Amino acid sequence: YYDDLLNPDNPTGVVCARGVCVIPDDGGDYDWSAPPGYSSLDDTQQQQKQQPSIVQRFLHSYLGPRLLLAFASVLYGTNFPLGAMMNDSLPPSAATSARMILASVALSPFLFKLEGKLAPSALLCGCFTALGYITQSLSLVDTSPAKVAFLGAATVIVCPALEVIVNKKDMSITNQPQTWLAATLCILGVGILELYDPTGATALSDAFSQIGSGDFLAILQAVGFGTSFFLTERMMTRVPGQALPITAVQVSVTAFLCMIWSFADGWVGTEGAGSFGVPAMFLDPTLRTAALAVAWTGLMTTALNRFVETTALGRMKSAEASVILATEPLWASLFAALWLKEDFGANDYIGGALIVGACLATALKKDDFKGFGDFFNGGNDDEDTDTIEAEGSFE
Repeated sequence: YYDDLLNPDNPTGVVCARGVCVIPDDGGDYDWSAPPGYSSLDDTQQQQKQQPSIVQRFLHSYLGPRLLLAFASVLYGTNFPLGAMMNDSLPPSAATSARMILASVALSPFLFKLEGKLAPSALLCGCFTALGYITQSLSLVDTSPAKVAFLGAATVIVCPALEVIVNKKDMSITNQPQTWLAATLCILGVGILELYDPTGATALSDAFSQIGSGDFLAILQAVGFGTSFFLTERMMTRVPGQALPITAVQVSVTAFLCMIWSFADGWVGTEGAGSFGVPAMFLDPTLRTAALAVAWTGLMTTALNRFVETTALGRMKSAEASVILATEPLWASLFAALWLKEDFGANDYIGGALIVGACLATALKKDDFKGFGDFFNGGNDDEDTDTIEAEGSFE
């Protein structure tokens, strides 16, 4: 439904994926050096003189933005194994706090560009973003990065649930079959990932006892991020072009709450904890790996990645973007195998594949299920395209 989210003041619509919405870029010719209000399309000679840069040609090509978004997905995938590595040397509160401090500093130029009317919603959104990052960090203490990444993809259930609860949107199976398919695949995937023992050593009756606190926290991560995505998309459909200011608020609120978490954690002021903060950790040789991981996740996968994401999203459909971003847990699994030497069982492969399938299912449209429509509504499918689009509009 993302491509159908329209604002009456923005009839061209917006493109949304993973909690980010941008104004579509039609890819037309534009004179970047011309003053506001001037169109070089009226001046043939001026248009002929204009030579687009390599970056412009790349971004306006077919492959350019798709490769850029795929790169963003790869970067997101590094978060999980690096988070586990940081937790080996630092308290989770210290690692997450340092990461968010660096990200908030990098995005600080955008902080005060936020539209005033979005401030309350952005602050609330930041609290749910903090919930996602904090529970993710805690879950990585005793849960494999690949499993945390796959369980985090349960946002495909959280966002539609919020659509029903908050927006009162009709999510019946006849109106949103793709959501039901995604939810079914996700629930099956989580069930296999958590309860199926490929070795046969654990009886089904004892399977639930194998679920630990890390698994619960990984699911709670999906609730935090899913709610954050939902709130962010609501804000951006009202005021497109606010992706970076909203992200700046989110990471700043997260950094503040992580600071409180650090004090509550009890390590602040204790002996040997002086190197756990920024910039002291970069000066301690014993924390070099953890410090580099903090810098990477703070500056690259949190700050830079949002800029990359917003740049690419305006040049493709939301469905395409959702498919590309659905590869994130696969990259997380790959990096976990390469860097942490993790082994995977049949439950990981089957459960992970089903969860990725759930993410891909969200890119489908109602029209893709026309062959199944007769089964659910007795062949009475009188709803036209305009009605479908109206149901997806933002109110």
